[in-house]
Amino acid sequence: MNKLKRVLCGTLALAMAASMMAACGGDDSSSSGSGNSGDNSGSNGDKKTVKVYTFTEETQTMLDIFKKDEANKAIVDKYDFDIVLEATASNYIQKVASALSSDADAPDLFLADADYAQQFAAYENTASLADLGITLNESDYYTYVLDFTSVDGVRKGVSHQAAAGAVLYRRDIAEEVLGSGEPEEVQKAMSDWTKFEETAGKMVDKGYYMISGIDELKRCFMNNRDGAWVQDGKYYCDTATVTQYLELTKRLADSKATNYVDKTQWTPNWYNGMNGTSNVFCYFGCTWYLHYTIKPNCVLTKTGEADKDGNPQAAEADYVDGNGTFGKWGLIPGPAGYFWGGTWWFGSKQAVSRGTSEAVAAVISYFCVNDASMEAYMKQTGDFPSKKTVAAKLTSDTNSSTYKFLAGQDHYVLLKDAADKINVKTCSQYDDTFNTALDDATVAFVGGTSLEDVLQDIEDAAASAGFTVE
Repeated sequence: MNKLKRVLCGTLALAMAASMMAACGGDDSSSSGSGNSGDNSGSNGDKKTVKVYTFTEETQTMLDIFKKDEANKAIVDKYDFDIVLEATASNYIQKVASALSSDADAPDLFLADADYAQQFAAYENTASLADLGITLNESDYYTYVLDFTSVDGVRKGVSHQAAAGAVLYRRDIAEEVLGSGEPEEVQKAMSDWTKFEETAGKMVDKGYYMISGIDELKRCFMNNRDGAWVQDGKYYCDTATVTQYLELTKRLADSKATNYVDKTQWTPNWYNGMNGTSNVFCYFGCTWYLHYTIKPNCVLTKTGEADKDGNPQAAEADYVDGNGTFGKWGLIPGPAGYFWGGTWWFGSKQAVSRGTSEAVAAVISYFCVNDASMEAYMKQTGDFPSKKTVAAKLTSDTNSSTYKFLAGQDHYVLLKDAADKINVKTCSQYDDTFNTALDDATVAFVGGTSLEDVLQDIEDAAASAGFTVE
């Protein structure tokens, strides 16, 4: 995920509440970078054009980094990169699927969020990493990163990051309500769902909200089911876990432990708890979320250059104590391990036949294979790498805004352990469909619809999507 969500949503939400969900899942617009946006089988002057399809603005930033590195001069001298950005998940999935079916229109390089990366891996015209000329030391990666996009044992995609989940909480609120804001003590109060709910009651008693909205716990619960939504083409529901999630969420909403009795992720209401406008105690986030979502949105004063839509951005100078809730946060494992999103990189078989696979492999290798360039990118962004050897080299820079945001906590210590425990047994290429159905079911259940009816609604969504329901 959600790279689109990390980069776009925080800024767009503040200015366009009505269109926020569109921006995150979302905005019907698409845009293209410099270069040709049509058939890229030809060349641009003396250079070949590499068509890149993406759902996130971060891809442009990453390619700019790639092009500025002298080590890539030979590739940059031979190839131009034409970026086609589509912000809406459903539109993007359709765009890639349609383009890959055409030799002329297919992208050479394309990216995917976790919700549909497995779908992209299964496409016939998605090349294997080996076909692109990419060699991996598989034992060096967090296992799920490669398994997630493998088809019948063939590695199709790879990510530059491992998106282990955690809970971010307000230290100052914990100090007042729990008697300590230190991660070790807060974890004791939130180490399982029973304790989590007990702590929520204490928060309410002191005038705080435990979470922002009724969709906050979804990904943590869904990553801990006993199986995926679709198995051998048939719909499967871990009814016990889904029921536990729905019932806990309703109890939290009914007891006023949620700030809003509605979905809030990627809306202005969500960000209000991050910056202290409303008193929300904790958020369920992950590696990229820490740097691209909660930290930039915890500050009230933003003096950075506005984005293309005129929305203010946080500058490095804005990350100081006293600006919003900056410096008041901590990070803990929470009630259960999980992961959230990530970005996977793919190349097409057309890139191999066109002779652009050299460039595709160079970009993917730069961010996902080469230790030195991966480490440099992680240090620049504060993100968390997909490779264990790179992760082992990383410690929080005591001068960094991330270290100060977490009041001196080294986030890499926790995330290294969390990334090792990620599994993908609960994932399928159809998760985007079922995440939507689950959100709708949660809203209905919290609103008073019976458990039996909302479980039936999810089943009906599966049948409508063409899956066998028994």
